[in-house]
Amino acid sequence: MTLYGLIAHPAGHSRSPQMQNMMIAEYGIDAHYHAFDILPEKLEEAIVGLKALHVGGFNVSTPFKNEIIQYLDELSPISQRLHAVNTVKSVKGRLIGTNTDGDGFWQSINSRQPKEMVIVLGTGGAARSVIATAKLYGVRELIVFNRVHEDWHERKAEISYLSEGNGHLEDLADNQMLTKALKRADMLINATTVGMNDLRTLLTDLQIALLPQHALVVDMIYRNQQTTLLKSANQRGLATLNGLPMLVNQGALSFEYWFDRPADRNLMKKAIEE
Repeated sequence: MTLYGLIAHPAGHSRSPQMQNMMIAEYGIDAHYHAFDILPEKLEEAIVGLKALHVGGFNVSTPFKNEIIQYLDELSPISQRLHAVNTVKSVKGRLIGTNTDGDGFWQSINSRQPKEMVIVLGTGGAARSVIATAKLYGVRELIVFNRVHEDWHERKAEISYLSEGNGHLEDLADNQMLTKALKRADMLINATTVGMNDLRTLLTDLQIALLPQHALVVDMIYRNQQTTLLKSANQRGLATLNGLPMLVNQGALSFEYWFDRPADRNLMKKAIEE
C-alpha cells in the first residue's frame, strides 16, 4: 500500500482525507491518505520520515506552503511564481512540487459567469494564487484591496508581477476607489479569513448593494459556509459561492496529479458533505 497525505499544523480539521480516500476506493487503488499534524520545528524530520515511507505524494497546507520548497527537488512554473506549494508528488524518489490553489478556484466558477473585471479582498496566500492564475481564465482587470502595510510598495509590485500586469493594489480605506470598483465589478472575492469565526465583514451592506446584478460574490472561507458577506449578497439577489467548491477542485487536481486519472468532483464533494 502506498501512503499519501497532508502535512499541516493543525491538521485535524482537514476534509482532505475523506475526499481523497473516497476517490482512492472508487478506483480500487492500493493506497491510503492520512492527515499529519506536524509541528513547525519538526518539518525537516517529517520530510525525512515521509521519504523513508516511500510516500506517493502529499498535500501541503498552513504553515508550510513556503517553507516546504527548500526540501523539494523540482518546482512547477506556477509554484515558482507563487513561491508556494500545496501538492507534492514523488517520482523515482524525487519530490516535485506544484500548486493547485488558483486553478482549483477558477475551475469552481461557472464558465458562463462574466469575469472581465474582478475585485479581490486580501493579499495573502489564497489571494495570490487566485491573482496569479486569473489571466488564464479570462480576467482582464484585477483590483486588489487591502489595508496599508509597511511593505505596501513591495506588495504593489508583487501584485503587478503575479497578475502579469492585469492587477493593481489599492487601499481598502479609499472609499472613493472602492465605490467606483464595486459599481463595475463582475466578481467580488473575499480571500481573507474575516468572517470565518464571527459575524465580521470587510464591506457594509450599502457597499455590497453597489455591485451590478450580474455580479458573483465569492467567499473563499469554507468552514463557515454562510458568512455575513454571503448573507448580505444573497439578500440583494446576487449569486454567491463559498469556499467548498474550490476545496473540492483543489483536491481533485491533486488526485489527478498523483494518479493520472480523472477525479469525480461530485463524489469528492459528497464525501466532505457527509
